[in-house]
Amino acid sequence: MNKKAQENALIGMVVFGIIALILIGGALVLGLGAGVLTYTSDIFNEATAGLGDIAGTNMTQVQEMTVGTLNETIQMSKWFSTFILIFSFLGLLIFAFVIRSEPRGWLIGIYFVVVIILIIASVFTSNMYEDFHNGTDEIALELQSMVATSFMIIYLPHLIVTIAFIGGIIMFSGGGEFA
Repeated sequence: MNKKAQENALIGMVVFGIIALILIGGALVLGLGAGVLTYTSDIFNEATAGLGDIAGTNMTQVQEMTVGTLNETIQMSKWFSTFILIFSFLGLLIFAFVIRSEPRGWLIGIYFVVVIILIIASVFTSNMYEDFHNGTDEIALELQSMVATSFMIIYLPHLIVTIAFIGGIIMFSGGGEFA
C-alpha cells in the first residue's frame, strides 16, 4: 500500500466514524422527535376536531382536510424513523465496502479506537432514550408505541458492535479502491 493509499484509508476510517457518530445522535433525535411530534399532533388534532361552523364556514371539514391529513402524515413518522435507521446501518456497511483496504496493523488499531468511541456513544444514547421510553408520561407512551424504532435505539450498542464487526471484516478484506 503506497503512502497516498494509506492516507486515503485513514481519512476514510475517520469519515466512517464521524458518519456513525452522526447516526447515533440522529437515532436519538429521530426516536424522540417522532414521539414528541406524534403526541403533539394528536393533541392538536383533538383540539381542532369539533370546531363546527364559524362565520358560515364548516371548520370541521376544513380541519379534516388540513390538520387531519397532516396528522396522518405525522403518524407515519414512526415507520419513517425506523426505515431511516435501517438504511443508515446499511449505508455504513456499503461505506465500509467502498473504503476497503489492505489489513495494516495501524489501520486496524485506529479502527478499534473508532469502534470503541462509537460503542461508548451508543451506550449513552441508548440509556438516555431508555429513560424517556420507560417513563410514565404521555411521551413515554408514544415512544412505547414505536416498537421497531424503540427496539433499535434501545439495542443500539448491540447493533453498533454487529455492524462494526461486519464492517471491519468488509473494510479489511482488501482489494478496494485504496489498495
